[in-house]
Amino acid sequence: MFLGIVSQLYSQIELPKSNFSPGWHRAEKTLTFQKQALFNYINGGAELFHEFGFEKLIVQNYQKLSAELVLEIYQLESPAAALGIYLMKRGKETPFKNIPARNSGNRFQSTFVKNNYFIQINNFSGEEKIVPDMAKLANALLTNIPESDSVKLLQLLPEQNLIKGSEILFRGPYALDPVFTFGDGDIFQLGGKIFGMAGDYKLGEKSSYTLLLIPYPTQIMARRIFNHLLNNLDPYLQIVAKAKSRFVFRDYQNKYGIVLLRDNVIKIKIHLNQQPEN
Repeated sequence: MFLGIVSQLYSQIELPKSNFSPGWHRAEKTLTFQKQALFNYINGGAELFHEFGFEKLIVQNYQKLSAELVLEIYQLESPAAALGIYLMKRGKETPFKNIPARNSGNRFQSTFVKNNYFIQINNFSGEEKIVPDMAKLANALLTNIPESDSVKLLQLLPEQNLIKGSEILFRGPYALDPVFTFGDGDIFQLGGKIFGMAGDYKLGEKSSYTLLLIPYPTQIMARRIFNHLLNNLDPYLQIVAKAKSRFVFRDYQNKYGIVLLRDNVIKIKIHLNQQPEN
């Protein structure tokens, strides 16, 4: 089964004005970065945004006496892409209350995702007294962004034994390599277009493993990429068993992984303590 992405995109956004909370003033200058210009703002990390389908960044500063908040609004090509960035950036999810969007934050930075926007608010001073104003600034922005259809990609991950908060989406090596390196480049040929998803699962009382699922548009494409993976696997991964639609490997930590081809889906388990049989 291939899960197509049909999204309600929203491209018009109204920035919060001065006095979103008493005493705060919006700077006159608003910075905008289109496409490849993102590299001029992010020093190392822009590749991840482009992998997920970056469209535009708006940066707006707000000041109150010596305090400063920096609002960053990243427009992605779809709600699924925005959620993918959020899941990579959220850390341990610690949401603010009464915010009309999924969010996580602390006194230095808060992150939000709504529709096709990933949003950050930076409080570089880290002063606790400014945290309520971070929430007010977020509300002033988010209430102007309509809801979109829910992103259903993560529903493909089985719920049983899933460790909540471990779920991610990936669409290429910049998001996938921090999880595991299977080979050089875009070895699953996602091309910044096809989404995969991953999550950690409990395995007994003290151990866990990671499950990855990649649904392709067709069985033919999935078979071709399965064979490509088998023939181009990272040399640090030693294949210990293989069949037509499965193979097992051992990694450099002497843990095991298994790759299965099921119709149009490549299913992978990694970080297994024992060699799997199926």
